[in-house]
Amino acid sequence: MSRNTPREWSYWTENKLQILSEYLPAFNVAAKKSHERIYIDLMAGRAQNISRSTGEEIAGSPRRALETSPGFTRNIFCELPQNADQLEADLRARFPRATFEVVPGDCNDTIGVTLSRYKSLSKAPTFAFIDQQAAEVHWTTLQKLAEFKSYGTKAKQWILMSPVMIARGTRGTNNAMVRKRVTQLYGTDDWLRIQRAKERRLITPKEYRAEMVNLIRYRLAEHLGYSYTHRIPMLMPNRTEIYDMVFATDHHAGDNIMRHLYKKAAQREPGMMEQAVLRAKEERIEKSGQEGLFELEPSEPKVSGEILWQPESHWDPSTRPWW
Repeated sequence: MSRNTPREWSYWTENKLQILSEYLPAFNVAAKKSHERIYIDLMAGRAQNISRSTGEEIAGSPRRALETSPGFTRNIFCELPQNADQLEADLRARFPRATFEVVPGDCNDTIGVTLSRYKSLSKAPTFAFIDQQAAEVHWTTLQKLAEFKSYGTKAKQWILMSPVMIARGTRGTNNAMVRKRVTQLYGTDDWLRIQRAKERRLITPKEYRAEMVNLIRYRLAEHLGYSYTHRIPMLMPNRTEIYDMVFATDHHAGDNIMRHLYKKAAQREPGMMEQAVLRAKEERIEKSGQEGLFELEPSEPKVSGEILWQPESHWDPSTRPWW
């Protein structure tokens, strides 16, 4: 794919970004007494993105951060060199007066120097968005973010975790490299205990996904000292978790805000899922040359008003009998 080709996103990504759009202004309102507020996007992505379901343009996380009102006083966007220049040019054109920097390179290599440039602002409320695909971020990077604040609560972190992608990678030809990266993500090889339990069929695939997400939550809480962690699964049409969003915070206000938004996202998801399925059916009909013979209409949501997400505590993985 050319670097100029817009990236296609599925409805679960749109739902995730909607949560981000709703959380960022709430974060800044809660932090309104602070003169400085820092947003860090470790994997900021391409400048151009479109919806796979509708073909419409979707604003990525950097644009959403810069569009936030009230806004952040500092915005840091990390991205690989092949995309960084185009991302910066796009953002400069859209937000000529905004205060931000695009940091080219692997965020695991650049985060230390980047944070050191903002050392004088280490008391500022800080939010970090870690939108990885599988296991690109290192535990040492999460640790540096947690230790950045010299006063008050730690930097809030919102991390994409995809056991599905990890499981797929461990079966591939680059098996050894993937396993090394996953160990770097967790900062321990304890995840291999979960992997072996799955391979020996001691746990189901669903249990594997839950255990892999729990392990990062456990380490964020017990090793980095975060008071609250949450997960929300992003579901495919077959109800399989394509990935989870894990939130870590020290502050009760951030916890309450994200709880509310997670519940809204869970209620929103079935309708988005149905629209995506409907669009896929329309495309199949168009390709078959039978458009006009069928008229597809979305059904009424069957879950309106239902609470589909409830917070669950993390657990000590070593208590599992297969551990």
